Amino acid sequence: MLFTPLWDLSNDPVLEILREDFMRLLAIGFNIRHIACSAARAGHQVFAVDCFRDLDLESCAIETAQIPRDQAEDLISTHVDRVHPDAIVLGPGLEEIQLKGERVLNNPPKKVSMVSDKLWMARWLQRQGFPFIKTELSADGLQSPILVKPRKGAGGYGCRLVKNAAELNWAEGFVAQDFIAGEPASVSVIGNGHEARAVAVNEQLVGAKWAGASDFRYVGNITPLECPSCGIAKMAERIVAALGLLGSNGVDFLLTERGPVVVEVNPRFQGSLDTVEMATGINIFQSHLEAFAGILPRRPRACCTAGRAIIYADRNFEVGKDLRDLGDWIADIPRPGSQIAAGDPILSILARGRNRYETLALLMQRAARLDERIKFLQKES
Repeated sequence: MLFTPLWDLSNDPVLEILREDFMRLLAIGFNIRHIACSAARAGHQVFAVDCFRDLDLESCAIETAQIPRDQAEDLISTHVDRVHPDAIVLGPGLEEIQLKGERVLNNPPKKVSMVSDKLWMARWLQRQGFPFIKTELSADGLQSPILVKPRKGAGGYGCRLVKNAAELNWAEGFVAQDFIAGEPASVSVIGNGHEARAVAVNEQLVGAKWAGASDFRYVGNITPLECPSCGIAKMAERIVAALGLLGSNGVDFLLTERGPVVVEVNPRFQGSLDTVEMATGINIFQSHLEAFAGILPRRPRACCTAGRAIIYADRNFEVGKDLRDLGDWIADIPRPGSQIAAGDPILSILARGRNRYETLALLMQRAARLDERIKFLQKES
């Protein structure tokens, strides 16, 4: 099946060949540690601005700054004028912002808005003949149980399962879907607007109780996926190419008894960035950057199994001390004095192993060690 990209990118100024070996970059978003550190590992000068200013963000940035979430959009221009970057990377929460006259290394805002819309995406997948999940603005015509989720959103936040339409307390900005059982997976894809290259197939960790999560909350990834992937890498490449997406993108799947089903397309950097880089050695940011010049990476091979898990708080607490002495296996490290609310992320833990079993066991072991450390610090205070 042949596809025609939905957007004409031939006159897009962001496709100008990027000849600089090292760029002065402004990375700004709600949380951009993974993006900023990948860019720094590629040799670029990174000025990082987000809502947390985690301790490990400082280790990879020339300069960091913290912004309130409710003022993030309004403060972009202030930081652009201050940094005078060669290019800007808009991170989570800001990818749909239009910045005129600036070199922005993201998918066009209009495209991000459309592809991130789960209702629009389901209809597009259906038209193009890809396996999709029936998605509606009401429960009419859906089979029970029904999955309700934000029409736009990520990480499983706000998703809930209801037994039937009678239990549905409808809210604006949500969609209803047929609930489909399956194993969650994702494909990390680099696109140049016309073609696409899958660089990793990942297992998704969802609702893991050992990480403090429940229901459909995104916990992290294990890369590479060990079970049969049912051709989802090729399917993800076709989807990203047909949508005309640029740079780093992700396609989420459910692996079911009847085959893979597309859950959503993420036209942005994904949470799997860490595990993909750890497992394959590829630098995602540099591959993202080169894609804007039309260059796609070679398909890398995994040299190990890598895992990342987000650990969620089961209670309100204040981070009393620097947690970096736990080891080099933690990331997104909160600053002392940070207030963590129950249900919010505390930090991420990382692990490498020879296989999935070893990597997952190490993640769980380190999650327990972190929990013990937090309880000890609370007793001390």
